[in-house]
Amino acid sequence: MSPFLRRRLAVPFIAFSAVFLFGTGLGAWAYWSGWSMAERLITVFLGIMFAINLGISISIGTDRRIDDVPWLRIGTIVVFFALACGVTLVRRSL
Repeated sequence: MSPFLRRRLAVPFIAFSAVFLFGTGLGAWAYWSGWSMAERLITVFLGIMFAINLGISISIGTDRRIDDVPWLRIGTIVVFFALACGVTLVRRSL
């Protein structure tokens, strides 16, 4: 796989992960004092998940050993986003 194609594949994942990580951080900064301990812990968990997503997304674009489409990494990112949706629903129901 060419470096251009790897980067082109990674850019949307990097963008989504960065936006969600930024949103989680901004929300934590704005509402931290009004949240319960459970909501704070869930927010920290979401931040960690989006940071891991961002790291995996960056690794897709920078890992030169990738010869084919990195389906396992892409699947991990998709699963983490789906898990984050479920965790967010739990946090909203608190």
